[in-house]
Amino acid sequence: MLRYLGGNNFKKAINVGNKYLKKNKKPIINFAIEETTQSKYIYKEYINLIKALPNNNFSIALKLSSINFDLKIARDIADLCLEKETKLFIDAEDNNNNNKYQEMVNQLTFDYNTNNNFIYKTYQMYRLDSLETFNKDLQLFKKYNKYFSCKLVRGAYWNSEYKGGNLFTKKIDTNNSYNQAMLNIYNSEYTDKTKIVLATHNKFSSELGVLLNKNINIFEFAHLQGMRESYYDKLNQINDNDNDSIHVYIPYGPYNKMIPYLIRRFYENIDMIKHL
Repeated sequence: MLRYLGGNNFKKAINVGNKYLKKNKKPIINFAIEETTQSKYIYKEYINLIKALPNNNFSIALKLSSINFDLKIARDIADLCLEKETKLFIDAEDNNNNNKYQEMVNQLTFDYNTNNNFIYKTYQMYRLDSLETFNKDLQLFKKYNKYFSCKLVRGAYWNSEYKGGNLFTKKIDTNNSYNQAMLNIYNSEYTDKTKIVLATHNKFSSELGVLLNKNINIFEFAHLQGMRESYYDKLNQINDNDNDSIHVYIPYGPYNKMIPYLIRRFYENIDMIKHL
């Protein structure tokens, strides 16, 4: 399991990130602790992490529930990222926190995505409502001339939510939802201010993104550390004219506190882990 982690502190995670930079991949560092009662501790960790980043080729991933949806803390982190020219990816939440997530992340992206693609919202395309939400957000950002940047994932809470009625229960429906979002943004006529990160280990979605990029280069790609490494190395060679195109998600933290994160990742990628 350690092959999927960047270490138990941010110095080790940054060292892992530097190794990926040598392969022309951009690291996304995530302090993968999800204890909502530890928001001040998590806030300090993110501040120290961002200050320690050696250059603006690194990005940060933040889970709003880990800071108890504290808007001031989120803005402090975003302000420091903006100062360091570091992109901020905001990870998705479970269904209980989805409404809070939608409201807060839209507020942040509206405030900060005025001059460039800075904050990236995450859409979990296994949700029944995600494609509609994606389309509405796209139109809203287009209306107010904001930069629209996001990360598309399939979903991270299947094991705990598949009986709740808010998710697709067939894999093909999730795949169709994911790929349709890609086609919608491609055909939106708002591609000049759009950047979409396809965070997926699904070969068809990745290759669809490569194909669409031949006409309009709006898709970037991301994979988890230790997952589909060889495939994305090859994809990076295909896109060697754009070194920004491949990101690597690097989680780190005290191992005993990362259990909730690791369990979710295990179930999210169980098919891939079986293959490995």
